Amino acid sequence: MRRSALTLTAVALVVVVAAATGQRGVHGGRAPVAPRCSDGRYSATRDPSNPLELPRSPGQDPLNGARFFVDGPAHGEAAGAIARLLGIAPSSFPDSYSWARFKRDLEHGPLHAPLARDRGLAHEVGLLEKIADEPEQERLSLYSEGGGAGAVFDETHKILCDFLSADRGSIPILTTYFLYQAGYCETRREILDRRATFERQVGEFAQAIGRRPAVTLLELDAIGSSSCMTGATLAAWEQDIRYEIDRVSALPHTVVYIEGGYSDAESAQYTARVLNAVGVRRIRGFYTNDTHLNWTTSEIHWGDEVSKLTDGADFVVNTADNGRGPLLNPHPATEGVEDLCNPPGRGAGPRPTTDTGFAHVDAFLWVHVPGESSGGCNGGTAAGTFFLARTLVEAANANGELGPRYPSRPY
Repeated sequence: MRRSALTLTAVALVVVVAAATGQRGVHGGRAPVAPRCSDGRYSATRDPSNPLELPRSPGQDPLNGARFFVDGPAHGEAAGAIARLLGIAPSSFPDSYSWARFKRDLEHGPLHAPLARDRGLAHEVGLLEKIADEPEQERLSLYSEGGGAGAVFDETHKILCDFLSADRGSIPILTTYFLYQAGYCETRREILDRRATFERQVGEFAQAIGRRPAVTLLELDAIGSSSCMTGATLAAWEQDIRYEIDRVSALPHTVVYIEGGYSDAESAQYTARVLNAVGVRRIRGFYTNDTHLNWTTSEIHWGDEVSKLTDGADFVVNTADNGRGPLLNPHPATEGVEDLCNPPGRGAGPRPTTDTGFAHVDAFLWVHVPGESSGGCNGGTAAGTFFLARTLVEAANANGELGPRYPSRPY
């Protein structure tokens, strides 16, 4: 992918950043953790009819009417990529510098000048704006800040106190990845040996959220990667999920979904059995397609079958990468149904919305940034990191198609 070279001098670049951020220049390094912010503005009790404390009652769908967090260039993946294309370090922007302000500055003033001169650069920035316009989830994992004592608490607090200053009053979407401490297909002994660390990290996550409203999508790749475990091993693993569900759902203003897999992997019967075992009835429901690219309609049809077997649990569909559906493998029996490792030619799918038109589907959400790398294949970066080349392709191919022969939503 071409990278546009700018003709800004070093002095001019400092002027551009100072004008945009109110700072004196570009600096590197990681910002220190901010002082602990208070959650005292939120009530200590839960209103089941409006758990997120939205200004208006959401009705049957607790997410309805929520304004989800849109990150700025200091921490947002797509917004930060735009800054880097302009030759500006994202760390030079304050946490509170919003995407809305950055976008205005890209349209007028010093930041607009290089775009006016370089049509190729302007095109790439325009593609990234499609992604930066939408809510961005924040991931907490066993690797956050190294995963040691206090690390998950600090990282979660940093998101809720610092990052959210770029979009005050918005609701964060938080994903977790604390399971699989020893990797996929763990043994029962591995699960038990690492249980204390798992429970500590979950506890820190819950403690940091406190009274704050949040949509929590627990445990990426959880049930979708669990069928290699059976018997007492699977039961021990399910106990860990029950612990996390209990801790996070006990908070006064969380809406909780647990990962439920994908339509082209496990059966609805297997998925529902595990969901029932981990306590899906005690939370809002489950989410699907988190690491796959299945058509949205395929996930809805399959999710509805799971819902019937879980007393009507509602669900969320990840649409980050499925605007062109999956890239099917020629030999599914040996290669898996779809190519999951940075498959070429894909597109960002339907935009995040709670207006899905399907009774049990609470929302279409981007559970990760469209184009996030799934590994070193096809020129990719490390799994789970931002992959600029793939994101640009997916932005160029973005569309609102829900499935073959199904009416497309406007994009």
